[in-house]
Amino acid sequence: MKLSELCRRTGASNAAVKSWIREGVLPAGALRNQTTAVYSERHVDRIALIQTLRVDFGCSIADIRRLTDQIDRPDARAIDVMQSCQLIATGLRDVEDVDAHRLAQVTQMIREAGWPQIPSIAARALASALEASARAGFVYETDHLVGYARALDPFARRDIENVHPDATLDVLARALLVASAAQTRVFVAMNQLAHTSIAVSRNPSNASG
Repeated sequence: MKLSELCRRTGASNAAVKSWIREGVLPAGALRNQTTAVYSERHVDRIALIQTLRVDFGCSIADIRRLTDQIDRPDARAIDVMQSCQLIATGLRDVEDVDAHRLAQVTQMIREAGWPQIPSIAARALASALEASARAGFVYETDHLVGYARALDPFARRDIENVHPDATLDVLARALLVASAAQTRVFVAMNQLAHTSIAVSRNPSNASG
């Protein structure tokens, strides 16, 4: 398809497409001749990902480039792209130098939950979050974390089963971003609802209205 058709299908402006190509987050079109480039479904998928990152997550071009560079690597793995998208969607950080005690606690939790023992961004992010929580005075015991893991396990299995393994990494990344953000909002709201409900159950005078 020509540039005009690409812009029509994606809603992106001509200037935006050319800017993203210059910035290296969108591949250039294939040259049909000296003056005309043509674009493919890959460009449609990439633009949808860029737009989601810009509009829904407020990512800078540098942030977007880090993800698209990862996707474009010849040895790119879906699991690595998934973890990068989870960090963007949840606001958690990948911290290399995490507290050894918290990381050991996460490792023990993973073992007791029956999950694979592999180094992961998610494990380091959890260890970092546990350390920050402990500094604030909220300490999570390992058996508490194991309970969370076992409760989440069936939901995570269902989510992974719904991932289309034949999707391109651009399509997969966009789906993971949207799903992770939506799921995080639901989990946070459910946690708040649980606390509210228990507080009211223990003391009905807390109920409003």
